[in-house]
Amino acid sequence: MGTKHKHYDVIVAWAAGEEIEYKTALGVWKPTYWPPLNENETFRIKPKRVKREGWVNVYGLGSAYVWPTKEEADRKSNEIRVACVRIEWEEEA
Repeated sequence: MGTKHKHYDVIVAWAAGEEIEYKTALGVWKPTYWPPLNENETFRIKPKRVKREGWVNVYGLGSAYVWPTKEEADRKSNEIRVACVRIEWEEEA
């Protein structure tokens, strides 16, 4: 049996309905709607985005660290804390 196509896994994912992206000459990922057959280009399965939540202890000094829960942020704080703020963001899974 021959060797697999360079983009075999991406082609299978595309055929299964996954979103596929290609890397432009400027290094930016853009969506593509055709099968990734060109072996001279770079393709990937579009990463899933997940929502995250955390809590930040705010101090007058400008430093911050994100804690996974308010309870943990409260435990790790000290008397100079100004506030404890809930934040949300999205990142690639």
